[in-house]
Amino acid sequence: MQYRCPKCQSSKLMPVAQGNGARPDVPKSLITLIFSLFLLLLLVISSIVMWIFSNGAGTNLQIATVIVFVITVGSGFMFWRDLPKFKQSMQTFMRSQKAWKCRDCQHQWQN
Repeated sequence: MQYRCPKCQSSKLMPVAQGNGARPDVPKSLITLIFSLFLLLLLVISSIVMWIFSNGAGTNLQIATVIVFVITVGSGFMFWRDLPKFKQSMQTFMRSQKAWKCRDCQHQWQN
């Protein structure tokens, strides 16, 4: 399967919604990883802001940042274990799609 637009050769494609198509199996570890990364980013930014504009980050904020970091590492390891199954699921999803649309030139076509 060539994942390029036949009209403009762009790689920015998206499948057109089909009601009966297969869905990729998104592991819960990926959802946890994304959520914990955003939470870790928020805690690190707030710690930096507190160090700049205050007397430093409090003990509770530092402990929370360490706990969220450990959760992020754990969910990253769990996602790494789920990655082959997720990759296979995404490949099956991409192969099952028949209608495609280019995001650059809005061209639609069928396989």
